[in-house]
Amino acid sequence: GGGGGAGGGGGAGGGGGAGGTVAVLDVGCGDGAALPYLCEAGADAARYAGLDLSSRMLRAARASHPGVRFEQGSFLTAAAAAPPAQYDAVLFNGALQFFGDQRAALRRAAALLGGRGRLVLAHANGAAFVRDEAARNPQTVLSTMPSLEEAEEIGSELGMRLLTPHQLGVPGAAPGGEADVAALDGFYLLALEKAGPEGDEGSGGDAATGRS
Repeated sequence: GGGGGAGGGGGAGGGGGAGGTVAVLDVGCGDGAALPYLCEAGADAARYAGLDLSSRMLRAARASHPGVRFEQGSFLTAAAAAPPAQYDAVLFNGALQFFGDQRAALRRAAALLGGRGRLVLAHANGAAFVRDEAARNPQTVLSTMPSLEEAEEIGSELGMRLLTPHQLGVPGAAPGGEADVAALDGFYLLALEKAGPEGDEGSGGDAATGRS
């Protein structure tokens, strides 16, 4: 399962976000630790779906967040991830490194988005940690986190715009490339955003929800 609240908003607590409207699919949700943070950032617990392979983690998630949708299964086959589900954000928080073909996973995720939806790629311990994990345990950690260039290339293939750590407000990140690369090594957070109306460049805002 995925980690705690790295990606896009994060905290602890029950399932309801006051006034939240954003629909989120949380891939590798683990024990649901990101849900309260997502709700604080504008997610709607009634429009949230958490997906994980671990029955143990999902038991903990359901105990902590009764009434919220959690599903056990693979992202590639689960009902919660079956097109044409229309999510505002699909979150891979501490989960993307477990996919051998990240591009295929992100193509599938992009097909689940409606409007100017986002794919949010996150890891609280950063890209350097994942590289070390992959070197130590390549049978489990199948990939490393995409570089800025790789993420931009994937976004281009999907017709999506890359939002960098600087644009997403990550502390220490700065425009110009090198600072963003360094920021990713320590705390990985990128988003790919579907194109809005012509001429609309979108905005940073909260990574997972887009809310300012």
